[in-house]
Amino acid sequence: MPNAARPHFEPGRVYRTRDLAAWGANAPRLARRLTREGSLRQLAHGLYFAPLPSRFGPAPPEDKQILRAFLGDDNFVVTGPPRWNALGLGSTALFSATLVYNAKRSGTFAFGKRRFHLRRVLFPSAPPPEWFVIDLLENHDMAGVSLDDLRNKLTRALGGRRFDVKKLRTMARRFGTKATLAIVEDCIQAAARH
Repeated sequence: MPNAARPHFEPGRVYRTRDLAAWGANAPRLARRLTREGSLRQLAHGLYFAPLPSRFGPAPPEDKQILRAFLGDDNFVVTGPPRWNALGLGSTALFSATLVYNAKRSGTFAFGKRRFHLRRVLFPSAPPPEWFVIDLLENHDMAGVSLDDLRNKLTRALGGRRFDVKKLRTMARRFGTKATLAIVEDCIQAAARH
């Protein structure tokens, strides 16, 4: 391949096979050759990344890069234990796969050494912490937290004004079940009495 036509890849970026069509008529064959040469590394069938140099060797891409390439857009939100545990409501869960809500795909997918559990569900474009509270309430069983513990801790958190009551109500109405909305209302009322 002449130097003028040699592809330049952004380190850490993930590419689909079809993205390589700009540099050759047979993108799958080009991907195999670039992988052999070390310019790209394969994550999964049809997904490749340009290694990111680090002092420990080539680093894999960030989760958001993988998801953006796989889903074809930025319309997703990463949720689950890291977000739930940060709320301070008693969740200390760990998952072997990253939980991702999106509008296109459902299922568990492996990309390199990382696994993602994708769900097609409704979510806000820029989720506030109050949405993650609703998400935790909806998935308390996955997080290994009892509803009673969550109620008590949410009531205390609301009493301490850690969450915006108006936003919490809005998120519960838009994204929660009737049962979740009832729990939120109970916690708001209990926090107001104290």
